[in-house]
Amino acid sequence: SLCCRCNACLFLYLTVPSLSPSLPLSLSPAPGGDSALMRELGDFPDDDLEVEYVEKECRTVRHSVPDEGWVAWSHVQYRIKSTIPVTTVIDIEPLFATLALYDLREKKKISENFYCDLNSDQFKGFLKPHTPQTDHSTLSRAAIFSITYPSPDIYLVIKIEKVLQQGEISDCAEPYMVMKESDSAKNKEKLEKLRSQSETFCQRLGRYRMPFAWATVNIMNVISTATLDRDTTDSDSLIGQCASLDKRGQLPRRNSERFATMEDQCNISAFKPATITISTFCKQEGDRLSDEDLFKFLADIKKFSSLQRRIKTIPGMIKLDVTPVHDNPMACLSTELIPVKPVAEKNLRPIKEVLEFPSSEVYVPHSTYRNLFYVYPQRLNFVNRLTSARNITVKIQFMSGEDPSCVLPVIFGKSNGPEFVQEVYTPVTYHNKSPDFYEEVKIALPARLTERHHLLFTFYHISCQQKQNQTAPSETFIGFSWLPILSCDRLQTGQYCLPIALDRLPVNYSLHSPEVPPVKWMESHKGVFNLEIQAVSSVHTQDNHLERFFTLCHALEGGATFPLRVREEKIPENKLEHELKLSIVSLPSSRLEPLVLYLHLVLDQLFTLIMQPMVIAGQIANLAQIAFESVVSIVNSLHNSQELARDQQGRNGLLATYLYWVFRLADSPRDLLNTGRYHQTCCHSDESKRLDSSSSCSFQEQRILGLFDLSQEFKQQHYLTGLLLTELSAALDMESEGSVDTHRGKVQRKAINATYCLLCAHDLDQRCAQPEVRAKVATLYLPLVGIIIDSINYLDFTGTGKNKTGGSDEDPDNVTPINQSIAMAIAGNPFNTVARNALPSMASVAVATLSAETSRNLLLCFLWVMKNAERRLIQRWTADMPSAHLNRLLELLTICVSCFEYRVRMSAPCMEYIPNLCKYYKSQQAKMQLEDSLLRGIGARGEMMRSDRAGQRENLRWRKDLTQWRQTNDRQDKTKAELDQEALISGNLATESNLIVLDLLETIVQVPTSLSLWFLSTLGGVLRVLLHCLTCNQSTTFLSHCFSTLRALIVKFGDLLFEEEAEQCADLCQKVLQYCSSHEDGNRSQACATLYLIMRCSFSSANNFSRVKMQVTMSLASLVGKSEDFHEEYLRRSLRTILAYAEEDTEMQNTPLPSNLNGILSDTVKMREFQEDPEMLMDLMYRIAKGYQTSPDLRLTWLQNMAEKHKNRKCFTESAMCLVHAAALVAEYLSMLEDHKYLPVGSVTFQNISPNVLEESAVSDDVLSPDEDGVCSGRYFTTGGLVVLLEQAAELFSNGGLYEAVNEVYKIIMPVLEAHRDFRELGSAHHKLQRAFENIIQKGHKRMFGTYFRVGFYGAKFGDLDEREFVYKEPGITHLPEISHRLENFYSQCFGDALEMIKDSKDIDRSKLDANKAYIQITYVEPFFDDYEMKNRLTNFDKNFNLRRFMYTTPFTKAGRPRGELNEQYKRKTVLTTMHAFPYVKTRINVIQKEEFDLTPIEVAIEDMQKKTRELALATHREQPDAKMLQMLLQGSVGATVNQGPLEVAQVFLNEIPADPKLFRHHNKLRLCFKEFIMRCGEAVEKNKHLITMDQKEYQQELKKNYNRLRENLRPMLERKIPELYKPVIKLRLENR
Repeated sequence: SLCCRCNACLFLYLTVPSLSPSLPLSLSPAPGGDSALMRELGDFPDDDLEVEYVEKECRTVRHSVPDEGWVAWSHVQYRIKSTIPVTTVIDIEPLFATLALYDLREKKKISENFYCDLNSDQFKGFLKPHTPQTDHSTLSRAAIFSITYPSPDIYLVIKIEKVLQQGEISDCAEPYMVMKESDSAKNKEKLEKLRSQSETFCQRLGRYRMPFAWATVNIMNVISTATLDRDTTDSDSLIGQCASLDKRGQLPRRNSERFATMEDQCNISAFKPATITISTFCKQEGDRLSDEDLFKFLADIKKFSSLQRRIKTIPGMIKLDVTPVHDNPMACLSTELIPVKPVAEKNLRPIKEVLEFPSSEVYVPHSTYRNLFYVYPQRLNFVNRLTSARNITVKIQFMSGEDPSCVLPVIFGKSNGPEFVQEVYTPVTYHNKSPDFYEEVKIALPARLTERHHLLFTFYHISCQQKQNQTAPSETFIGFSWLPILSCDRLQTGQYCLPIALDRLPVNYSLHSPEVPPVKWMESHKGVFNLEIQAVSSVHTQDNHLERFFTLCHALEGGATFPLRVREEKIPENKLEHELKLSIVSLPSSRLEPLVLYLHLVLDQLFTLIMQPMVIAGQIANLAQIAFESVVSIVNSLHNSQELARDQQGRNGLLATYLYWVFRLADSPRDLLNTGRYHQTCCHSDESKRLDSSSSCSFQEQRILGLFDLSQEFKQQHYLTGLLLTELSAALDMESEGSVDTHRGKVQRKAINATYCLLCAHDLDQRCAQPEVRAKVATLYLPLVGIIIDSINYLDFTGTGKNKTGGSDEDPDNVTPINQSIAMAIAGNPFNTVARNALPSMASVAVATLSAETSRNLLLCFLWVMKNAERRLIQRWTADMPSAHLNRLLELLTICVSCFEYRVRMSAPCMEYIPNLCKYYKSQQAKMQLEDSLLRGIGARGEMMRSDRAGQRENLRWRKDLTQWRQTNDRQDKTKAELDQEALISGNLATESNLIVLDLLETIVQVPTSLSLWFLSTLGGVLRVLLHCLTCNQSTTFLSHCFSTLRALIVKFGDLLFEEEAEQCADLCQKVLQYCSSHEDGNRSQACATLYLIMRCSFSSANNFSRVKMQVTMSLASLVGKSEDFHEEYLRRSLRTILAYAEEDTEMQNTPLPSNLNGILSDTVKMREFQEDPEMLMDLMYRIAKGYQTSPDLRLTWLQNMAEKHKNRKCFTESAMCLVHAAALVAEYLSMLEDHKYLPVGSVTFQNISPNVLEESAVSDDVLSPDEDGVCSGRYFTTGGLVVLLEQAAELFSNGGLYEAVNEVYKIIMPVLEAHRDFRELGSAHHKLQRAFENIIQKGHKRMFGTYFRVGFYGAKFGDLDEREFVYKEPGITHLPEISHRLENFYSQCFGDALEMIKDSKDIDRSKLDANKAYIQITYVEPFFDDYEMKNRLTNFDKNFNLRRFMYTTPFTKAGRPRGELNEQYKRKTVLTTMHAFPYVKTRINVIQKEEFDLTPIEVAIEDMQKKTRELALATHREQPDAKMLQMLLQGSVGATVNQGPLEVAQVFLNEIPADPKLFRHHNKLRLCFKEFIMRCGEAVEKNKHLITMDQKEYQQELKKNYNRLRENLRPMLERKIPELYKPVIKLRLENR
């Protein structure tokens, strides 16, 4: 009976193979200090030693080998528990189940066998004679499987065996197929008879098995189906479906790439408990028992989704209750049967771990002792032997010698028996001379093997039926075969085909292979027994290179006798060194998997060879160099391998773990012994020497500077540090060879990374925790500061990843050299004075740069030394430093601020937990703000930097969003916790680095005792760095300290700052005001106190502060006009705070500054209401600018604000006009101060650009004088400022396509440049003019200029706009519906349904309008010119520049209708005159005059015919005619469908001579128009003849026919002349003669 009343459990582990530092790594017990050290390590950015540290707990109860403290890598596992009750229709005999996993896709068995005994106590009693003992470990009915590479084609195969009995498998299965247990009464006697027969066979043949049935389940289908919340039923369980699936829990989701792929295919993450019901079994076929046959069955099941009819089934049922298990189960045994914690009580049934045979390589080093040997008998062929042997079995034994007593009990037992047995028998296939086997023999190999160890195979014929009155044994001997375990001292694995010896084996047979001994062989020594051997061992490498290396190293340690045998080669002692070197060289050639498995042993042995001299044959062998090269090669191959896992920084997880664990700091002698003696020898002792030597240093004043130089004395005193820094300096010496070496980038990166990693190790060293010790360590690296300062020009900040030769961005060596203007702008030196003075050759030398990441690491080294070095040393060093060198130091500090600026986008909840970071992160504004402050004139480094850029202007923008080191959150697979941790680390690093810079600035400022010229330049540089700090994103913690430093500078050096650094103070006012509108109360408080102190100190120094007043007012105007994140309420609070300060200060109570600030704010915040109406916004800004007619500085500021707004809207022409007006304003006041011929004579000089500029004429001298303090003191009220404004205007004109205006602008710039002999800028100017003229030639008439519309506003709801008309300028090719839709959308938001758009262009009658509604009338208008104007407006540009008059037409009839018959159609032309000429500083201008005149019907006809004639002429005489356009015009002129158009006009107006003499001339003019029209039509028809294709000939003939018909119809009317128009003229002339 295929019936079992007992239950069994199945656990499945689903394992994801990846060795990543993000996965927990189990380490051996270590002091608690290392845990804290690793937590600190996790907070350090970009650390090459980052490995998650986990305290290792002994997993097994007893150790198989001593624990040496190595890393135990583990898989991520998914555990599934199941309970298995098995029942059939009858219950007559014991059955035995074997479970294993198979991968159909890979055609491979992927797990060892798990044996489960499902028999009752009654049936166990049948087998008692053959079961001497039952060990507890064999009672397991639960297993833990591992699946490293999940696949939809993984099947769990359950094979059922029974005790051998007489008969074929079909005969034995017949009772199960025809009888039922439910018919017990009917079949009672038969069942008892069958049980009795079964008992007889069990007692006689109980040690032998025979195949019976099998079943399979698709594991991945089960997992996928078990994710549903419903039960599913399928009777055919063999294809992997489930009869019932019950939801009981859910596995945790694992965040890994491999798991994501697995989840997509198999949906593992949502796997819930399920019950798998198998309702039928397949009967085994005696001739189809091999794995190949099994895979064919599985393929058919997958293909046809059901069992084939040829497969016979046995009714029965087996249930697997699959349940996820999150923790280690109780009473678990490892695959070696070692108990695993937690240990359970003895009576608890054990659970076995089943060893996996992964379908692909798993790159995980050995972490535990494992030495297992698997034997797979496959096939036996006795077909050609004339023998009665048909029921064949193979007895397999593991022998340590040839005596029968040498058999070893190392074979793992099966269920309900001994744990280990001495022999095992293969299942018997009844009456089969060439049986297939599927048996798996698992052997625990002895740790030490000898040449005597071998496998012994004994072949028997089993007699199933015992003859009467005979007691002969059931076994009949057939033959022997054997296989030595070792071959040439190497473990034998793989496929073998062995012959069978028929005689008893000879002496010493185990020392030879089966082919050698002279015995009687079956079939003439032919191989008839196929088998496969596999080993899973942490002792035997199974790789030739590794085996040879370890063998020779063992001999080197005195563990062997010579000559040494390595495989088939014998090596004498005098050749050991040579062979060892060869084996070391060949190590990198090892296969990747075994190399990873034994990586720790290989590296340990190589490092031992490097550090310890070896004695071979009495002489010291030099193996260090070749061993070191092998280490480098192995590490490089592992690092570059695509198979091995890497962390987010691209570091190999294996190497990172090895480095941390082996090279960790030793806290005890025992620890030190375990972690590598050589590490202590080469690093720690030298470190102690350096610390001792540095502690004995005396810092005399005269030797301070020497500590910062890499002198010969320093190298002698600190050898290793000096050697490292010397190599670093040599690597960074980019010009030493005169050219850029392709490999130099790699050398530089390695040198910098070595220094960086060494400083990281110092920072993490617990012995360096005290500040005094850190200061001494930092002293050792003081020469690094000078090296970095000298390398400032090599640092890369472009982040483009492309070099001059077009290298890939993946190569860190292929990078573009930094633009020097950008670098100087970043460093706060817009004029690049340092670069010009200190490095005059930099502009001409091709400089290779470091990669962005390498530059960042180098700056981190600099900051670490500056943080930990003694303050007194740095103070004395900066005091004695030359001015140029100090300026480079300040540039380096500025670069550090930009490099480590906080850029991480943090999730909103995370912000609440970081109080020391600025909570308001302005991502887009922060990007543009720094660029503007550096390159667009907001900061003190203004627009004049453009004059020094020498042709680099177009590529000068420094894009922070392209830098390689920016902290982004582009990875979408990061969890919220990871993002928050990343944000926290980035914010802390930004704050820490900026505070280090701030401390260094304070140290520099505290140096001087007298105010020397050196200090004056230093003070300006310090202030520039501080201003740059305020420009970047900063934390609240840093800002509080930064503002405190600023206030200290103002109090101590206020007079110098206000007198010598006026532009810097203006920039400071703007930055401080910006923080006055901050969201953060703390930032506002600090900014208010700083701003008040600025005003207070300026007032105290000169008893008036008009200059500061002007700077603060201009900064406020710029802030309101430009800043998008300006907040009025916060700024008002800040101003009230400043007023409160002033009220409490008696000396400031009567000053007008606070009230002025409030007034400016009130006037300008109105712009916030009109952000969605650009025209109204520009009107308001223009009105504000006009209000500052007596304040040139503020007017200039607002003109620049308007230019910026226009530029943002892509209105480049209007933006250029704003700057032209600004330049004219500057020119006006320069002419009042200076009298130079090369300067423009006020705004009059700008008339050729635009007549509107005359409104910038300065007010009279008695109202305002530029000599007044604080007036015209801005940076633009200089000759250089004038040039900058005009150059900007020229660039914007070029962007807007007005290239002719560029020429007019440079007519003003050229005399200034010529007077200053600035030939570089002159060359650049001529080059730009050349480009402008080339654009005029190339683009010609293709340029699209503005489109104009008349917009009228009617209704009281518009307020001041009521009954006002404007001309709007829109971009080219703007249609009427577009502007109508835009205005309608905006004003609908204001007035709702009260808004009404007037569709026509006729005059508005106010009496007919609804007073409660708002009306907008929009009409397309065209520029209008008188005849005399057309003489000067020849080009398309002339007809679209300086426009003041526009025209639109309105059709009407006398009857009041807009349209009528031809003789009734009138047209009204309306000419509008605007207040200013287009283009202007605004895109809409008021209409100040309107003229109207009407055209009669015949005049309308004349105008229409003239238009048609012009269009035809233009299309015909183009250089490259457009056939489609020409045919379209012809179709509208002579086409059959439109002939009534021109023809009807002629018939109406030319058919008869008008009676009114006043119409004679109009009649004659129309006749002449038609004559020219018909002529142009003829030309067009002929032109089209040469343009058509072959398929258009009929179309051409039709056009020609229509043209001839039209000409004939018009001929009488065109030949009729009015005599009165000619006779008087001729007669008068004759009479006069």
